[in-house]
Amino acid sequence: MKNKYQIILLTLIVSIFTACGPSNTDGNTVGTNLIDEGTTQLGDVNASTSLSYVKNFGIDVNATSAFAYKIIKIKYNTKDEQDNDVIASGVLVYPNITQEFLNYYKNTTGKDFSISLIVENHGTIFTNSEAPSNEITIPTKSTQITSVLMTAKAGFAVAMPDYLGYGDSNDKSHPYILKKSSARVSIDMLRASSRYMIDNNILFNGQVYISGYSEGGYVAMAMAEELEKNYADDFKVKGVAPMAGPYDVKALGNIEINATHTMQYPAFLGYLASSYSINYDDINLNTILNTDINRTTYNMLFNGSYSNVQIHGALAMVTDTNASTPLGKGFKEYNASKLFDTTFISDYQANLNDPLKNKFEENSVYNWAPKSKINLIHCVDDEIIPISMSITAYDKFKENLGSDKTLTKTFIPTSYITHDGLFIHGDCAATAYGAAVTWFNDIRSGDIK
Repeated sequence: MKNKYQIILLTLIVSIFTACGPSNTDGNTVGTNLIDEGTTQLGDVNASTSLSYVKNFGIDVNATSAFAYKIIKIKYNTKDEQDNDVIASGVLVYPNITQEFLNYYKNTTGKDFSISLIVENHGTIFTNSEAPSNEITIPTKSTQITSVLMTAKAGFAVAMPDYLGYGDSNDKSHPYILKKSSARVSIDMLRASSRYMIDNNILFNGQVYISGYSEGGYVAMAMAEELEKNYADDFKVKGVAPMAGPYDVKALGNIEINATHTMQYPAFLGYLASSYSINYDDINLNTILNTDINRTTYNMLFNGSYSNVQIHGALAMVTDTNASTPLGKGFKEYNASKLFDTTFISDYQANLNDPLKNKFEENSVYNWAPKSKINLIHCVDDEIIPISMSITAYDKFKENLGSDKTLTKTFIPTSYITHDGLFIHGDCAATAYGAAVTWFNDIRSGDIK
């Protein structure tokens, strides 16, 4: 499976009897950062309803069984980009296993049943209502569909951080594509979730997997690097599946911050400018933004109260902010000079020591030597986050390791996805997640050593 292209469709046929791992063998250290009084049960989904979700969401229309599962809101202590204490939140979803099933499993397989954990990092959101702890109970929302795939069908527990700036920390600014706090908030969610599962006698076997799409792919990569460098004795990561993330932030900036380059999704670049200006003193909106943009209210656009359509409208990049299409009716294509000052763009392109370029380099997450198995998943024709991000990361990993033994790449052609939306980037997510969970299951079952 390694060192070659892989093409995997969304359909995930995982036997209910592969939903186990070795029983508590990995010796992970759990956290002390869980806020016990902050945990709340958001849902308790029975097996029948769970099976209907598996079928109706198109995960496995022929499924005959699925796991019941519980949804728990987790509150935990973490720190922001400036190392200030913050209370963050997320959701933990885990299979609700009956004693009858445990006995049946033991008699059938001769093994004890246990549960592996996926830390799932969500993609870019703009409104607080999109945070996992806020939308997890709403059918057809992406967070619930992901949890049904990972838990109801495949039998994994899944921990989904809201991220700083969302959920219970929505009074803070979100550190968008910032390496340190992106990694830390997800690692601290892992620590708190591990604590909860052990304290509540959930059959956690210590196996940890990491996934994420788009911004979540970036966070997954940052998280994996930080775990390996500074928490190697605490957590044993079995597999990492970053999907369509901006791993080489500087290279992406070189593409996007160009006076003649058409912005496919202006809110993405706008969010980057806001995040970096808030967190770095030498990144000044007054010198970065086009003079037509109101600097006084700019950062407010990204405070969790405004949708992508509203943001594009405020940036004068749509003509109808009430339209139902992702970018609004009448959306026009604009080049980067519509958002950024042309003098800044020229300096960014010509000056090797441009402050923003240097900060992008500091926050890139592709130049390390991963010890864990990594599967870089990307749609070939992604127009928002180009596949060059995953190619660069794969090649650098191979160079740093001197081998591709732990590396896998899954590059998905557009013909293998259902492309009925505005962007391939968004439409590819379902197929990418199916590939990630299939790969995790192959590691868990021992098919991948």
